[in-house]
Amino acid sequence: MRMRRGLLLIALLAGAGGALEIAASEPAEVLGEPVQSTDPATVQETIITRLFDQYAAEHGITAERDEVDALLKRMRRGMAAEGLTAEDDLTPEEVAQADAMRRDMARSIIRQWKLNKALYEQYGGRIIYQQLGPEPLDAYRAFLEQREADGAFAIHDPALAKAFWRYFTDDSIHDFMAPDSPDAARAFTVPPWERAP
Repeated sequence: MRMRRGLLLIALLAGAGGALEIAASEPAEVLGEPVQSTDPATVQETIITRLFDQYAAEHGITAERDEVDALLKRMRRGMAAEGLTAEDDLTPEEVAQADAMRRDMARSIIRQWKLNKALYEQYGGRIIYQQLGPEPLDAYRAFLEQREADGAFAIHDPALAKAFWRYFTDDSIHDFMAPDSPDAARAFTVPPWERAP
C-alpha cells in the first residue's frame, strides 16, 4: 500500500513538473496569465493592454459621461465644418450603431489621454506625436521596466523581447515633440474634449 502511495505521489509530482515545464515554455506571461501568441505585435498589445487596464483601475482613470459628450460635440462640429454629414443616407439603426461606435471611440480617447497624463506626471520624459494624441514614450518605457522588474510580466522568448522593447528604445521610428515647444507644453494640460475644433 505504501509503495502504491509513493508511486502515486511520484506520478503526481512528475505530472506537476510537466505542467510547470509547459507553463514555462509559453512565450510570455502577464499578470500571471500566459500569452500564447508568438506574434510580436500581439504579445506587445496583450501585455500593454492588461497592464494599462490594471493601472487605470488602480488609479480610478475613466471617461466620464460629460467628457464623452463634450468630445462628441467637438467632433460633430469638426465634421460639420468639413461638410462630413453622411448620416442623411443611413437608416435609424445605422445611425444608432454609428453613435455607439463614436461613443466607444470617445471613451477610449479620453481614457487613454488621462492614462497618458498620469504616466507622464509619474515618470516624465519625452513625448511623441501619435494620431490620437500625445504619447509619453519615455514614461511608457519606465512604467514597463518597473512592471517587468516587479514580475507583472515576462517575455521568455529573446526574439519576442527584442521586438517588444524596440518600440520604446528605437528613437528613429518616432516623431518627438521638442521639449520646450508649445505642443509639449500643452500635451497634457488641455484635455482633447476641451480643445477648440
